[in-house]
Amino acid sequence: MRMDRETLLERLRGIEWDDFEVKEATGGVPKSAYETVSAFANTAGGWLVFGVKESKKGFEVVGVADPDGMQNDFLGGCRSTEKFSRPVEVRPHHFDIDGRSVLAFYITPARRFDKPVRVRVDKAWHAYIRVAARDQRCTPEEEGRFLRDATTDTFDALVMSGVGLGDLDETSIRWVRGLYQSRHPEKPLSALSHADFLDELGLLQDGQVTHAAALLMGRPKLIGRLKPAGLVDFRLIRLPWAQEVPAHRYDDRLLCEGNIVETLQAMLGKILNLVPNPFTLDPDTLQRQAHPPEYPALREALVNLLIHQDYADQHRTARILWYADRTIFDNAGDSFVALPAMLDGGASDLRNPRITRLMRLIGYADQVGTGMATIVRTWRAVDRTPPVIANDPGRKSYAITLSWVRVPQANDASWKSRIGASVSHDEARVLAWLREVGAAPRTAARLATGATARETREMVDHLLTNRLIEAADEEGELIRMAAHIREILDAEQTTPPVTPPVTPPVGPPVEALLVLLHREGTLGAKAIREGLGLRDRAHVREAYVQPALDAGLVEMTRPEAPQSRLQQYRLTDAGRALLAARSGEPR
Repeated sequence: MRMDRETLLERLRGIEWDDFEVKEATGGVPKSAYETVSAFANTAGGWLVFGVKESKKGFEVVGVADPDGMQNDFLGGCRSTEKFSRPVEVRPHHFDIDGRSVLAFYITPARRFDKPVRVRVDKAWHAYIRVAARDQRCTPEEEGRFLRDATTDTFDALVMSGVGLGDLDETSIRWVRGLYQSRHPEKPLSALSHADFLDELGLLQDGQVTHAAALLMGRPKLIGRLKPAGLVDFRLIRLPWAQEVPAHRYDDRLLCEGNIVETLQAMLGKILNLVPNPFTLDPDTLQRQAHPPEYPALREALVNLLIHQDYADQHRTARILWYADRTIFDNAGDSFVALPAMLDGGASDLRNPRITRLMRLIGYADQVGTGMATIVRTWRAVDRTPPVIANDPGRKSYAITLSWVRVPQANDASWKSRIGASVSHDEARVLAWLREVGAAPRTAARLATGATARETREMVDHLLTNRLIEAADEEGELIRMAAHIREILDAEQTTPPVTPPVTPPVGPPVEALLVLLHREGTLGAKAIREGLGLRDRAHVREAYVQPALDAGLVEMTRPEAPQSRLQQYRLTDAGRALLAARSGEPR
């Protein structure tokens, strides 16, 4: 990766962060610089800049006295096995800023098989990771995660001593066998014993239970031995997401302490209860759609959580955090492939290949490498804000955030009046996405478009040609919204709104209730359940009606008698305004 002079100056107007660090370096290469090299190499790479002083007022360019000598010393140190546990790849750049020499070095991230990259500090070897704007020394647990991922022997292939077929759950085995047989009727495995069936799928080795078999179908005692903290911690929070941890921690919680099969069943049940399924017909069969349109993305994100988790980590548990405006799938274990490779599909570098293969054979995982594309395409089809992917190789964590907020439906004429150019709906999504994330790889624009790589390249090229976006680096690998477009949109934000703002975004259950009441008018509790296609009274009350009442979007016809059997519900002015704003219709 290369950096031009303008990009460097722009970074110096900002702050240090996880991929950018400055050093004054007036007396030679600072000792702390090598700790930063270790941190960048163990995380996701980053820029280390010499000749810049940091103060309370910001960054000041002071320059280095002997740029050639300092560059040679630094590069030599990064290649030295007396300084580092293995050589680190560094790409140097030299800049002249107001007659002062500034050196910028891009530290490339190490391969997972080469981590942790340790540095000798005071005659001892230590590894570092980058956390926000600082270098943090790895704990033994963090180094252990690197070492596990560096081995070619995957955790799920290891054999458990003293564990036999009797330690597996009979119901889970039969469930797996039933799904396998229904999907592969041509394979005559139905007559095999459980042991032979599991051996055929690589879940037993010489009759011994592997970690994969134990995690997939183990009894509670066996799961407690492998993962005592549980497999997935699900929390429902009926509030919008916020940076600060709320005093109100959660409204509902389910800690899945069973095997993967049981966890999968429980979590899919939760998802189907929380996501409304409006009455729609399949255009081909004219049958009611079995699942809501968001279901494929949510199911794929859940399966991703289960097949890529670092099950050897006894200290962390995967989490699903279901907020009013977004759902976060937070995994213990980073992705081994970069985002462009995730979106392109193809062969994946897997943490748990045996677990992944079994889930694919029973139909709960797409063909290897296509899961992220499924999530992105599904979220684009329902026209919601593009997914956010946060992969942290340093902390060994991975999160997918699916926002329930719909993308504003601005037509071409609206964009033309705002920025003086014509853009398609998907190109508008790219602009909105770049405004949110700043500079990003051009290949990652597929998160916004949900289109193929070729179609997305054409959209990006069109936006570049019309100077609506611009390159953020010398190679053009990074793109960002053009400065004059940002100024126009920022000016819009400072303009007082013509109409009062509507209620903040709400979750899909409330949205489904509003649509139902808008269509049918005033309804009682039973009619609401029937209209939503749901049976559970308590669930409809807690997930649909009460949040809508709390938000002031729905009101009771008999507020003085909330428990009355004659109670009915109707939209408020705020509820009608919210629906009108989303549909673009007049109030």
